[in-house]
Amino acid sequence: MAFLWIVVTYFLLIWIALRLLVPNLGFRKEPLGAVVPESLMDTISKIDGESVDKHDFLRRCYEHVTKKYYGSRVKTVTHFWTAFKNPVNQSPGFMPCTNQNYLLRLMLVKSGRFQESDIKVKVIPLNLFVHQYLRVRVGGEWIDVDPWSSFIGVPLGKKSAFIG
Repeated sequence: MAFLWIVVTYFLLIWIALRLLVPNLGFRKEPLGAVVPESLMDTISKIDGESVDKHDFLRRCYEHVTKKYYGSRVKTVTHFWTAFKNPVNQSPGFMPCTNQNYLLRLMLVKSGRFQESDIKVKVIPLNLFVHQYLRVRVGGEWIDVDPWSSFIGVPLGKKSAFIG
């Protein structure tokens, strides 16, 4: 009986309440902001000019995000308020999965190389709390993109598993 209460409590508090409260973690894809800072547009343009194709552009944007920001299991809890900050204006350092994914998605779409329909926001319900990653269509294939999990060695093309 206690196990059932734990499961129900987890489902209500973590799966539903967090997804309703935390920006970019909702039950649908958040719209991208119309205004992008000039510095970020300069970065997108630079990466675009260096990229030979969509896959190379995705890889370079992924590397940009993962070099500037990192994930952390502990800081996800102890620095929970960073999930409520605007990802575009955050200083380098820790950034939750939702914000890293938003920033990467923004870079991909604002480049003009990708459309919103090329990007799916996926949620793993049983990853300690709730974990989010992206699936990006390049050509005819869908690629898992999980920048938050790069701190534990998860490369582009893979996603974090249970309690990643």
